[in-house]
Amino acid sequence: MIFIKIAESLACSRIHISSEETNTTVVEKFRVGELQVDQSALSNALTQIYQRDSFSISFAYADSDVIDSLSTNNDTDIRVFCERLKLQAEEDEAITGIITITITKGFSGRTFSIYSLNLIEKYWRSGGIAQAATKLCALAGRAYIIESSEVLCEFRSGLFVFRPSGQNITNITNPEIPNKQKLLAARDKCCLFYESKSYPAIPQDFDLSPGFSHPGILDLFNTLKLVFSIIFLADISSLDGNNFTATVKGYKHITSTIQFDGSKDGETANSYYEIYQWAYTDGSVTDKLGIAKNLLSIHIENSSFRTLSDGVMPAIISNYSIYLKENVKQYIDIKNKLSDQIQKQSEKAADMVKSIGTYLRTSIFSVYSFVITAFIIRSMSKTSTEGMFSNELYAIFLMFILLSIGTLIYAYKEAEAELKRFEAIYDSFKSRFDDLISKSDKERILQNDKEYNRDVRYVKESRKRAVLLWIACLVVLFVFVSGVKFLNNTATPSEQAGSTEVSAYQHSG
Repeated sequence: MIFIKIAESLACSRIHISSEETNTTVVEKFRVGELQVDQSALSNALTQIYQRDSFSISFAYADSDVIDSLSTNNDTDIRVFCERLKLQAEEDEAITGIITITITKGFSGRTFSIYSLNLIEKYWRSGGIAQAATKLCALAGRAYIIESSEVLCEFRSGLFVFRPSGQNITNITNPEIPNKQKLLAARDKCCLFYESKSYPAIPQDFDLSPGFSHPGILDLFNTLKLVFSIIFLADISSLDGNNFTATVKGYKHITSTIQFDGSKDGETANSYYEIYQWAYTDGSVTDKLGIAKNLLSIHIENSSFRTLSDGVMPAIISNYSIYLKENVKQYIDIKNKLSDQIQKQSEKAADMVKSIGTYLRTSIFSVYSFVITAFIIRSMSKTSTEGMFSNELYAIFLMFILLSIGTLIYAYKEAEAELKRFEAIYDSFKSRFDDLISKSDKERILQNDKEYNRDVRYVKESRKRAVLLWIACLVVLFVFVSGVKFLNNTATPSEQAGSTEVSAYQHSG
């Protein structure tokens, strides 16, 4: 390791004191004696520090407050540093001290360095599950490419790309899931996670693919994948300190706690992760979560999320299939009801047209009947000295015309009211199934109101034709009867006198 090489280049004997690595620094301390400085070996060791990082090497002499330090890999500075140590070693061969090697990490190119996977795992785990999630999310905000000499091939999660050192790959893109915000929004609608604002993470963020080469970090990510999969499935969850607590309300209420305790959560995490992916992919998330919670509450053993019995995913899929079949039956029933209503609406439109047609026939027939009856009676009368229509008959005719016009107005108003009621009933019927089927599906079944609009046009056009025919018939009758009356009134006096004489002669005889 680089720190041992640095210590070896400065002293023959060394004792390791402490090691610490965080997201921002690495600190190694050695107690050394018998200084034997190798400038070339030190220069070679320093080249293994990533260029984006800065370093500092300090040698604190025992029984003295003198400290020699080096913070650049410039050849002159390295030579001066080594000469000072050699000078001290010449003055006192038994000189001892503490070497502190500090590396401050840089984040250029969204890239981050790890010098020891063991140390960084220890740091990530310290403080519990909540702290681990916080540290990883904070790191992901600054870098998504992680380089380490201990990584042999590329590994990915939704937060990071782990890659070996020395790879000059510039086309690595951010591995974040594109629909991450959509998944978080869907979770917030269906599940209550108290710290949702503090931990904007999804299970994919901790799904290392393929399996990571370092078992400790792999176990850490698996536990976090398990925790966040449960967060997306449970009714209530909370991430506080070292403990994660969640409650699933299904056929049974299950409340359980998870913490870092050395458990191997890979298999269990994969089971919950599979359920999470199924629930949040396609279909109604609410409906799927309802089924998943019911089945999970049955398959969780000993009220522990970590003991999940086999067969939970097949059971969920089977129950969902039954649920879909029931929904299909309900859907078919709704579709049939909608289709029946369309037919009833068409029949209602036809009845409306028939109604106004009935008014037309009745009214026109009554006027025609009066005119024909008057014509027959006047034609059969042998003593008629007047025209076809007397003033009294003409007045009665006008009364029938007015009654027919009144009937026309009433029939029109009634047809208008029926049409409005027809439209209101249809709108009410459309909104009745809004909570059962989607708007697009409803519009598809109703053909975007094609049949309804056709019925409305049919009623309006039929009503218009009936009114025009009605008015035309009344006008024709009025013109005809008034013409006959006018001709009678303008007959010559001789015709009227002759008619009178003939009538008197017939009476005397």
